[in-house]
Amino acid sequence: MTDTKQLTELEIENYIDETINLSIIAKLKDLKLINEKQYYILKEKISKFY
Repeated sequence: MTDTKQLTELEIENYIDETINLSIIAKLKDLKLINEKQYYILKEKISKFY
């Protein structure tokens, strides 16, 4: 028997939102629309928000 955590709908939505936001800023960095310092600042803000 495996132990799995049951997530609430809000937790799932937050996880999806955080993942999308991190994906967006990674793409912006890859396209050189933001620099590495800006990327890490935004990443930290996103992580703290969720």
